[in-house]
Amino acid sequence: MAKKISSRRKGYKRKAYVAKRGGKEVRVSAARIKPSKFKVRDLGKPGRGPKVVPPLEKGALGGSGFFSRSENEQQQIVFQRGRKVGEKKVIGELRALQVFFKRTNPQNSRRALELSKKVAGSFKDKQEVGYPKGFQRKQDYTKNRV
Repeated sequence: MAKKISSRRKGYKRKAYVAKRGGKEVRVSAARIKPSKFKVRDLGKPGRGPKVVPPLEKGALGGSGFFSRSENEQQQIVFQRGRKVGEKKVIGELRALQVFFKRTNPQNSRRALELSKKVAGSFKDKQEVGYPKGFQRKQDYTKNRV
């Protein structure tokens, strides 16, 4: 369900203008438009649709009481699930928990973020994408032309 957010429209002064209404020219006088508030469906960026965090599967991270277990046990559960369903999915689940606990239980939120960062770069055959170096190849071509 898309959340409704309240939006504020700024007040402004409108100049007088002439409009055609029903085939006749009508003069519309200058006016001051008051600021207003209204509700809008939050759709995020254009084309992205409503902001919805998908529900976690029941028992996804070892069932309820995940954060009441020891840190070592939490890490084992997360890595086993990562091997089973994939790194990206586990990171998504942990990030969802991080967002949900942000206000109610900040300690659990920080732990979920910490675990997601540990999982993020730890799997074998993960392609490392470095920082782009720009257009340095031009220099190499000029050296070989001589």
